[in-house]
Amino acid sequence: MEFRSIVITLGLAAGTVLLGACASDPAPKATPAPAATAPAAAAATAEEVTAAGLEKRFQEVARSYKVVQKDGKTMYCKREKLISSTIPTLQCMTEAQLRAQVENMEELRQRMRNRPGGCTANGCTGGG
Repeated sequence: MEFRSIVITLGLAAGTVLLGACASDPAPKATPAPAATAPAAAAATAEEVTAAGLEKRFQEVARSYKVVQKDGKTMYCKREKLISSTIPTLQCMTEAQLRAQVENMEELRQRMRNRPGGCTANGCTGGG
């Protein structure tokens, strides 16, 4: 039952991201590295910017959860209504699961921004 709750929670989060992808602010862009910098250093800088952005986003998302110690593990819990239910239930996940969820949401948001007919700097286009 716990696995099903996590899957449903991730599904709800992905749906929320799909709906909010165009409304969200664009991700910060890495500044280009100087020409004298080696490509490896430029890649490391881009990774650091991405990691810093993910960490910031994780901290934002984590604030909406209650941190609970359960069986010696830190769990992030939130009351949520599952699909086809009007009764909110306590949904908990580990830090690793929450970080993976945040990373997946950001990846999905980036794909939505970069697809043809998707979001641009001037807003969303396509579809009608």
